Amino acid sequence: MRTSGHIVVSASVGFFTYATFGELAPAITSFLVGTLIDLDHIIDYIYAHGKKWDWKKINGAHHERVSGKLYVPLHSYELLLLFFLLTLDSSLTPWRVGISLSILAHFLCDQFCNPGRKFSTYFLIHRIIHKFDTKKVLRDNPKKALAR
Repeated sequence: MRTSGHIVVSASVGFFTYATFGELAPAITSFLVGTLIDLDHIIDYIYAHGKKWDWKKINGAHHERVSGKLYVPLHSYELLLLFFLLTLDSSLTPWRVGISLSILAHFLCDQFCNPGRKFSTYFLIHRIIHKFDTKKVLRDNPKKALAR
């Protein structure tokens, strides 16, 4: 999903969080987390293209097609679960609910809008086991898809 889509979805989760708990800080944080989680794509960009920034390549957002690797360490159901478990204190409920929903919505939107992603693609352990190899963690060979 493109950044604009994540902004809309994260804003919706932020509004829901505010409407449910009446607290502004968790609502704003859930919005920011849902959009800024994509900063982990910088790792994939650098691995594929080096440190020289090229807006065309950044906007293309398919760095795994160039490198054959998919890292995105923050795109991980394990980290979402860990965050959820670490924030079980009832005083943190607005934060836990807002941020968890925002991250979950981000992942689900990515999966539905990126048909090359398997459900298992969003498990960091799965990517580690397969050495982040796109041939094993994505549906289609990304290098072939690029040639099309």
